[in-house]
Amino acid sequence: MKKQIQLTNGSNVMHYSNAPDTKFVLYLHGGGLVYGSKNDLPSELKQIFLAKGYTILALDYLLAPNSTVEEIIAHLKESVQQIYLEIVGTNPLGICGRSAGSFLMLHLTNWLIKTTRRPAFLINFYGYSDLMFNAEKRKLIDQAIQFDQIKNIDQTSPVWDDPLFQRFPLYHYAVQQQKLICFYGLKQATELAISPHDLQTFPRTFSTASTTDEEVPFIYSKKISEQIPEGYFQPVYYLPHDFLKLTHRPEVIDLLQELKKWLA
Repeated sequence: MKKQIQLTNGSNVMHYSNAPDTKFVLYLHGGGLVYGSKNDLPSELKQIFLAKGYTILALDYLLAPNSTVEEIIAHLKESVQQIYLEIVGTNPLGICGRSAGSFLMLHLTNWLIKTTRRPAFLINFYGYSDLMFNAEKRKLIDQAIQFDQIKNIDQTSPVWDDPLFQRFPLYHYAVQQQKLICFYGLKQATELAISPHDLQTFPRTFSTASTTDEEVPFIYSKKISEQIPEGYFQPVYYLPHDFLKLTHRPEVIDLLQELKKWLA
């Protein structure tokens, strides 16, 4: 069963369930904190969670540059606080983050641990614990995005969801112009890093990334798994950054089966 729940701060949750709501997984989408949608959860991953008896909560969050990263994290905490109060209660909640969603997952987990609501587990799909790689020159797409292509995209009003990925050019413009840190409302790329000391307190975590990730350095997910005491790392080889789009590939099918076993 699928239903949408609106929260009081303006965000929305997609609620998927095939069983009584006794255990939950929160899904945070990717998109460089600039674009993306809670609706991008691959059906193959969704079916794994449902088959294991989890209720899935796919959550919106505010997007940059309309909101700073600090505002994004603050409002995400508000959303999750309401989710605990009105949906999850005292039941176990795991979190699954995808790329930028995984960065938010780490910040959310750090806060939840300090408020005695330790997540049951984490699933990290090619995420990162700091923003320093954004200070490096990167080429992610062949097309050069011009200012004229992004000038009509709203960059001031709060935006919670980008279901048609209309903000995709805005993200790549920021990457090509090395403006992402500015988009995030930060002065330095070193701000908002999750420390190894923090990671040592985190719950059991399944991490994965591709060895040829062109967007987020592979070493991030590997280090995250090493610094979390119950970290498990399952790499894939020679696939693009967001390989969850390639669920037909044998390597991704095998990875999802490993995740299914790990969840048991």
